[in-house]
Amino acid sequence: MDSPVDVSIVILTKNEERYIGSVLDKVFQQDIDKKYEVIVIDSDSQDSTLDIARGYSAKIFKVLAREFNHGKTRNQGNQMASGGIVVFLNADATPVNESWLSSLIDNFKDDKDIIGVYSRVHPRPDCNPLRFWEILNENNCNGKRIKYIENFDSYRRMDPRDKRKLLTFRTISCAIRRDLLSEHPFEDLEFGEDLEWSKRVMEKGFKIIFSSESAVLHSHNFYFSFIKTFKKYFDDAQLNNCLLNIWSWRSLPLLAGHIIYKILSDISYILSLNKNIIYKVGWIFYSPVIRLAEFMGIVFGINSQHLPHKFHKFFSLVSEVKRS
Repeated sequence: MDSPVDVSIVILTKNEERYIGSVLDKVFQQDIDKKYEVIVIDSDSQDSTLDIARGYSAKIFKVLAREFNHGKTRNQGNQMASGGIVVFLNADATPVNESWLSSLIDNFKDDKDIIGVYSRVHPRPDCNPLRFWEILNENNCNGKRIKYIENFDSYRRMDPRDKRKLLTFRTISCAIRRDLLSEHPFEDLEFGEDLEWSKRVMEKGFKIIFSSESAVLHSHNFYFSFIKTFKKYFDDAQLNNCLLNIWSWRSLPLLAGHIIYKILSDISYILSLNKNIIYKVGWIFYSPVIRLAEFMGIVFGINSQHLPHKFHKFFSLVSEVKRS
């Protein structure tokens, strides 16, 4: 008789032939004294993703692309799982070493109120410089950070941007207690299911841990495209405005200052790189263009409720990905 599974690793895929092999290689090389299973849920891949995945000892399930949803499909993965802890890993997020998994799940030993743990994200070597420094800055905490709402009066008075940092939780690479996820499932959302979930469970008194010892390589190069950058921040602004009211018309001067700060940070980081002058000049001149796309995406996103619904689909990167 097979011994019971301790951990279930759920990987959602769609046309991920570029990375799925290296991701599964690392997943099956983990140095851990617990038994784990790997579940791949594929959404109508048209490339060799499934052929590659079948070469590993993974359970493979399929969902129709039109039925895929980041929140709902992760809930389905939780229902398929056998382990007491379910780990969600993006199909393009490669664990950096053999301790990625143990560094995630060992955190649950400390406190029964810990509901979830998420990993540090490192940019891939080919990540463009504008996004590279942002990812580094987003993950500038070393060690373990336990996040919870200590005082609800103080929490309600927090600046929305500080509240956003407190509530950050990334399903790019994370672990959640399976029984608690069944009690508090993800909302049926196409985007931002992790932030909505963390806000809801932390407001119920649960704790979340950021573990820098568990790390993955993951980055997207949407900054190569003005349109994709606009769409990405349109989606972000809708989510942040809906959940936390981060930006509004009254805060546009602050937003403009935020964009100027990012342009200056871009320039500072680019100048520090060991690259040739043509590379540096190109990205320095491109930075204001991309940051303008970011600014416009946020402005349209915070006012999306005033836009006809057909424009939502046209402006949304999530809708574009779902249609592809």
